[in-house]
Amino acid sequence: LGHCFECYLDVSSVSRIFLVFEYVPNGTLRSWISGGRARRTLTWTQRITATIGVAKGIQFLHTGIVPGVFSNNLKITDVLLDQNLVAKISSYNLPLLAENMGKVGSGLSSAGSKENNARVKHDDKIDVYDFGCILLEVIVGRPFNSKNEVDVAKDQLQASITADNAARRNMVDPAVHNAYSDESLKTVMEICIRCLRKNPAERPSIEDVLWNLQFAAQVHDAWYGDSESSDGSPASRFSNLHAYS
Repeated sequence: LGHCFECYLDVSSVSRIFLVFEYVPNGTLRSWISGGRARRTLTWTQRITATIGVAKGIQFLHTGIVPGVFSNNLKITDVLLDQNLVAKISSYNLPLLAENMGKVGSGLSSAGSKENNARVKHDDKIDVYDFGCILLEVIVGRPFNSKNEVDVAKDQLQASITADNAARRNMVDPAVHNAYSDESLKTVMEICIRCLRKNPAERPSIEDVLWNLQFAAQVHDAWYGDSESSDGSPASRFSNLHAYS
């Protein structure tokens, strides 16, 4: 909804920054992933939708405000889900935002050049890598505690892509019960691996990430509709959230 600053009266510097959100009742994205011991978990459609929401949030931070905010140190625990399971980013580079607030008046051309410089320095690709870590956990359904664990899982994901459908499905969170299109899964895996490349220059832009996730969602929706119409209601049992006791 907005933000506010706390300033000391005797100095002009900002001491604290507060973000103002609407009430978000469904906790973090991680709490809906089975590896987090969730009692409830997201379907494949809901997982793609949530990650699309995160990608749109990153895109807004990069290009929707002037100057853009980069290097946000995003984590899956920073992603909250509202009553409709819409993803909300709850934390980002607030010190940089505060610093930039006093510089907006310097003109759009100056701010635009700073955004371009950030992209040249690949600051935007830091957020893309962090998004890849979020996407990886959403796919496999378990948390990662170190960069080394992420690298190992990324290599396993890469190997499964070049193997067969069964290998890919073995990588996926069992909680989604194979209720997804293989093409959709493969698309999400491929963009995840690209996000996690070691060389920032080789990582995709957030716009590219968003396009691929939206494509994966469309492919899955088409597959779901075809499978449902072909034999009655095979996928209907997966249409709601899965509950665990």
